Amino acid sequence: MTSTTTSPVARARAYAAATPGAISGHHGHNQTFALACALVNGFALDEGDALTILREWNTACQPPWDEHELVHKVQSAAAATHDNPRGHLLGQSCSDSQRFALPSSALRIIVKRPLSASRVRYDEAKLRALTAKLPGVTGEWLWERSPIRPDCMSPGAFLLRLYRPGERIHVFTRFNAKAPDASIQITEPPFDCRILKRFQTGQQNVWFLCNPVDGEWHLNPRDGGKLSCRSKEAVTAFRFAVLESDDAPPDLWLSALAQLPIRIAAIYTSGGRSIHALWQVDATTKAEWDSTVAPRKAALKVLGADPGALSAVRLSRLPQCERLEKGGFQKLLYLNPNPPKAPLADMPIRETRAAMMERLKDCELAEDSGDLDYIPPTDLNEPF
Repeated sequence: MTSTTTSPVARARAYAAATPGAISGHHGHNQTFALACALVNGFALDEGDALTILREWNTACQPPWDEHELVHKVQSAAAATHDNPRGHLLGQSCSDSQRFALPSSALRIIVKRPLSASRVRYDEAKLRALTAKLPGVTGEWLWERSPIRPDCMSPGAFLLRLYRPGERIHVFTRFNAKAPDASIQITEPPFDCRILKRFQTGQQNVWFLCNPVDGEWHLNPRDGGKLSCRSKEAVTAFRFAVLESDDAPPDLWLSALAQLPIRIAAIYTSGGRSIHALWQVDATTKAEWDSTVAPRKAALKVLGADPGALSAVRLSRLPQCERLEKGGFQKLLYLNPNPPKAPLADMPIRETRAAMMERLKDCELAEDSGDLDYIPPTDLNEPF
């Protein structure tokens, strides 16, 4: 059978079989990611077929990658911007629909060479062209699609939903402070979410470090060897990236966020003009975090994202806290602790506010609203 009639899966499998297995300490990450890109982009495979072939090839790696790492490599390859068009390794045997097909609602910029974020600028015309496809994204639009009701969350409950038992989160009231104002360790339930109640009111600003840390002080070689508790050496899981924009109008930025084909775990206001979103990356190392985020920086910057905020060690506004500096409130708009890799525009409406009001019109509210500060163990993974 000639190569022009062999199926893309068979050709991709042969390509992988001819690729030497990755060896730890010998650029194994780059080699594995390159193969994942070849399968997803070069041979135009869907993520399931690509993962199957990568699992087969993984048996030759020393040591083999964990299943979670293989899944992440394939997902990262699917999200990356590539030099060549989709299906380029198939040549003439790949139909135009295969070669150029992109996921529905996906935002991609295909260029001859990867763009550096430093070489692109915010382009409001391109942002408006994108948001014209999905007008009317507001706080209520997000509320209707939020798996967990954001107005039921306190700052402590918000952190409990996103981080795991044993993980530690630093909270700051000064952006450049060396030491946190509070260091919160997430515990197994019951967890008293009132632990951050003192930060809800009366503060000029409240931030949290988006990725969990070990609580220790480490030498930071990028700062003259000074000790730091908020450098990458202290990070225990490179789980999130922060998307924020000071340039894009809030309504346009919300529409853009709703169309990105990435895992968005939370969206909240800054208490001022900008809106923050937590992009769930779930990387195991800083290098893996970079391989996922770096290819998207240029495209995100065109839409108004602050590339400086896209760092693995980044402070973000802590939702449900007052911001006296601006006379505002850092309001939680959307929360999904287990986000799918799909645009929010594809998420179903959970319940409209009108329907909720109708459902609750005969219910009596609890006299002590502080009851919302406790989350029973059985409710930890259940939507409100």
